[in-house]
Amino acid sequence: MRDWRGAVVMIGTSNYGSTSIMVAEGRALKDGIQAASAAGYNRLHIEGDNLTVIEALQGKTSIPWQLTNIIQDIHVMLSQVEQVVVNHIYRESNMAADSLSKYGHSILGQFKATKCRIPELRSILRDDMLGRTFVRRDA
Repeated sequence: MRDWRGAVVMIGTSNYGSTSIMVAEGRALKDGIQAASAAGYNRLHIEGDNLTVIEALQGKTSIPWQLTNIIQDIHVMLSQVEQVVVNHIYRESNMAADSLSKYGHSILGQFKATKCRIPELRSILRDDMLGRTFVRRDA
């Protein structure tokens, strides 16, 4: 989570075990919205790189059955929020989230913090805040 300036307010990740990427992305989105609500935020700008999850949330496509309950729960949570903007972003723009996801696979349970103490991840978060993006390399 970032504030309106782009500064990191909270980071978190979870190990969801063996599940599809789509379900993991949906659950991560739900967890993030819960954390934002618990922290008292009522204006959210949500960005995600999973087009299926984002379009299902936006109502642009039918919800895959694996996401039905997750998306319904998210809609209930978002109905309590004053303002919500939901955007799809490309994976290259979401390097910080990808790094957190990879870290989540290496732990058991959940990880939440207000400061990042993982040097590689801290560097990625700093670069992301400064607008430096991952450049796709040609094979």
